[in-house]
Amino acid sequence: MSKRARPSATRKKAHRFATLRKRRQEEPYLFEAIERRQRQQQARLIALRAGFRDHARAADSIENRREEYVEIARPVPSTAIPPAILTAIAASFVAPLVLAIVGGTLKPAPAPQVARSHASPVHVTGTNASAHSHVANTFATATVGRTHPTSTFGGTHVARANSFAREQAPPATHGARANASARPPAAPASNRPSIGGRFIASLLQSIFGVAPQSTPATAHRKVSSTRVAFKPMPASHAATTPAKRLLPSPWSLSADGTWVASLAAPASMPGAAFSASTGQLIERERSAVAPDGATVTIGWSRSVVVNISSQGQTLTKTLPAPDAGIEAFDVAAAAVGPHLVDVGWTPLDASAQVSGYEIFRSSGEGERPELIATLPATKHSYHDSGVEPNARYRYSVAAETSEESIQASALVVQTPGALPSASAGAVSGKGMFLYFSSLAGDPRNFHHYNPIRVVAEAQRTGIHVLELRMARGACTMAQTQAAHAWLDELIDAAASANIKLLAWTVPRRATTQDLAETIAAAEYVTPSGNGFDGLALDLETGDNYMGDGPKARERMVQYIHDVRAATGPHYLIVATVASPRFGNQSDYPYAGIAHYADVLQPMEYWHYFDEAAHHEYGRGEVAGAAAAAVTQTRQLAGRDIPVNVAGQSVALEGTDAPSGREIRWSLDASKSGGAIGETFFDWAGTGPDAWAAIQAFDW
Repeated sequence: MSKRARPSATRKKAHRFATLRKRRQEEPYLFEAIERRQRQQQARLIALRAGFRDHARAADSIENRREEYVEIARPVPSTAIPPAILTAIAASFVAPLVLAIVGGTLKPAPAPQVARSHASPVHVTGTNASAHSHVANTFATATVGRTHPTSTFGGTHVARANSFAREQAPPATHGARANASARPPAAPASNRPSIGGRFIASLLQSIFGVAPQSTPATAHRKVSSTRVAFKPMPASHAATTPAKRLLPSPWSLSADGTWVASLAAPASMPGAAFSASTGQLIERERSAVAPDGATVTIGWSRSVVVNISSQGQTLTKTLPAPDAGIEAFDVAAAAVGPHLVDVGWTPLDASAQVSGYEIFRSSGEGERPELIATLPATKHSYHDSGVEPNARYRYSVAAETSEESIQASALVVQTPGALPSASAGAVSGKGMFLYFSSLAGDPRNFHHYNPIRVVAEAQRTGIHVLELRMARGACTMAQTQAAHAWLDELIDAAASANIKLLAWTVPRRATTQDLAETIAAAEYVTPSGNGFDGLALDLETGDNYMGDGPKARERMVQYIHDVRAATGPHYLIVATVASPRFGNQSDYPYAGIAHYADVLQPMEYWHYFDEAAHHEYGRGEVAGAAAAAVTQTRQLAGRDIPVNVAGQSVALEGTDAPSGREIRWSLDASKSGGAIGETFFDWAGTGPDAWAAIQAFDW
């Protein structure tokens, strides 16, 4: 008889991996399905009981009720003592007396040896504890400290499917193994059980089969205390995610698939400057509620040295490299807007030999996870634009290696509601930028702008649209309760006067946290239900903006792409762009930005063309600049896009403020050149002559 061919090791391995994948895909919804079934059974049980009370006479029999009601009352136990127990009690009394008589004394039994499990703790990944942003104020987020319900199965209290250790002590190693085999130290004589105590213990063990556990003195026992916090993730991941050590770390995983650390300067170092040995460092905007600080972002694991300097003082901090091993694999997700969720995961070390990643999404209500993307090993984030407003989603990521599939999951995220739609006509006519802050002593502090007077002045001068600066990078402008109250009053007053409002933001990087702040501004609504008609994105180059060089240009396009994906196709987006006539703008990405914008707004600040003080500008210079801005912006955009000119009404960086006649020339040239409107920068510095010129021009 011929021998049956044995499958090769490779085939067996492949079959095992296929089985594991199948189990991973099928098991996540089991716990929630069981919960749903239990809830349905409970509801059915309540309904049946109610029906039984109404139709008791129609009940069939004890057997039928047993099937219908699942639970029936247990029979009352008999109070008679069984003979076996009586015999055990007698034996328990007689046996110790016989031993005491024969042996003369009762010796304590040796303490039982404790058996301990050598199983390593199973850890599950979690989300970014930085909900530093809103979302980001929120997106932040963070996120941490949520309470998750539990379910009871068969009398056993089981944590809901999404439980993973977030903080845990290092796994048991040689110390734990030594303790597992070592015999506990003998208790001193003063703590040994008495003859009566041992007799009662023997009696209880004879009757019930359970021996009470004695507790040695505190001074003679070792106590190991471990604080463990739990967070949600699908149950199937618990079996496939390796145990991991989570040590205190300054880093948090972002939904961009990067590590972010936040630093703050001591109170004794005002106006501190920050620098980093590597990574991307961005100093935070000055805040009314937080000290000076900075964020450091790295895309792969390495240590970073940060220097903080102020008034001759220097402070050095070293941030250790974050853990990038398989045991640290983690996932973070953030709902950026109604139509966009960002998902990021740990950039694993090269030693993990990851061949690719699989991203799964479920509705967050127990439905079966769906594979939505397969990405190469070089990618560590995913933008999911296939989501709906006001919906819950859960994401998990599988890292495929040559040996196994490593899995992790993020918390359930909730997308916000849909944003209102508006046309480009909302920014037609004359407009004004209004830049406010929450900083005490700042000349632009919100206290300097009385909402009622602002709206009255806008009505008097024919201003149809106000662009309110709401955020710079990940920093919001309304930082205090008083600032929010002022903002609500201004928005409500503008709505009553039918003045359109744009949320003006200044992006600094194309990150989830920065995006979340912009979308939070778009979503802002007062208690009266009034909000913004659209967004105005100030896309500029420079250290305080999107940076310099090719990367900055890529960030600009990526940023407005993500904003469009998050807000949806019908939300009004105005892109404030560089003037085609200022400097060398041949590589500025007008066409890339115009692809996602509804309106382009070139910053035609003509006093920059000749920065000599007191230069007298003629009509040809001013009108020619405004008309050319409209024509050239459309040409560079590559399509017939509406243009709203950003004009100048204040002195900028040492240049004089334009005269009233210059403003009239600019308005006339912009309107005749085909612009839909002109918005002036900005409210605080505009003088009486400029206001009179704006009021006199009809648009």
